Amino acid sequence: MSSNCCIRDADLCLAYSSRLFELITKKYTYAILVILDKYGKLRFNELQRKMSGITQKALSMRLKELEALKLVKREVEQEPLRVYYSLTTEGRAVKNAIQILISVINLIDSEHKDAFLCYCTVQTRHESCALTM
Repeated sequence: MSSNCCIRDADLCLAYSSRLFELITKKYTYAILVILDKYGKLRFNELQRKMSGITQKALSMRLKELEALKLVKREVEQEPLRVYYSLTTEGRAVKNAIQILISVINLIDSEHKDAFLCYCTVQTRHESCALTM
């Protein structure tokens, strides 16, 4: 690890999962986490209806990525066949960490709020949020 760290004192370096970090910054990740946290267990189409602008392919791909990293749980009920998605404890922790980071940013620079961490992506003040209720 120390060979990849830019700090000479390797004890100060933090190792992390780049796979998870990259997923957190992808479009729609935060949207999925906050919607599942607010509404609980949802079916695919219910989740998609709560977001505008996301395709079935994009939602399916993002859910698979979130499930692989144990942030979202996929449950299959057999009679009748239904698939539900819900937020895991780890997923809730990641969502909360994102919100805490944004709160700290706002405390440090409260005068220059020029973007929104919208439920679907980071938006400038001139774009609308892509969340529907």
